[in-house]
Amino acid sequence: MTKDKKTEEADIFDDANRLPRDMAEGWFRFEKVGDKVGGEIADIFEMPMRDAMPAQRCFTLKTDDGLINVGLKRTAYILSRTDALQMGDVLGIKFEKEIPPKTKGFHPAKSMVIFSKLNGPRGNATAATVKATAPHHDVVESNPVEEDNYVE
Repeated sequence: MTKDKKTEEADIFDDANRLPRDMAEGWFRFEKVGDKVGGEIADIFEMPMRDAMPAQRCFTLKTDDGLINVGLKRTAYILSRTDALQMGDVLGIKFEKEIPPKTKGFHPAKSMVIFSKLNGPRGNATAATVKATAPHHDVVESNPVEEDNYVE
């Protein structure tokens, strides 16, 4: 193997080749009404359902404080408001209100409001669906269903 070949192989392990989701400070948690997060989209990915956690559409946002991951439950509302998003767009999410549970003993649902600013041209297909990479395979800190950060 030549020196140039070794250099090329070593470059793949440079931090510049890591996905933004893997460099994020963690996951934003919507804990109380009024909590909000926003920034430029650095990554879009899907998390499949696992254990008690539902499938989520996830975004890595560049904020003033660095990178943060945000997961949103895959509901018709969330999908319709995020399908056109792509990297470079600006996304804001605000925990607007709690909705009482339909079933006694369950936690209230979290009603989120989605704000976005689209930057650049759009493709023919929905950008979030096309641009989403394979599901994140690493174990990430997850919260029990009653403390999670998704909307019903």
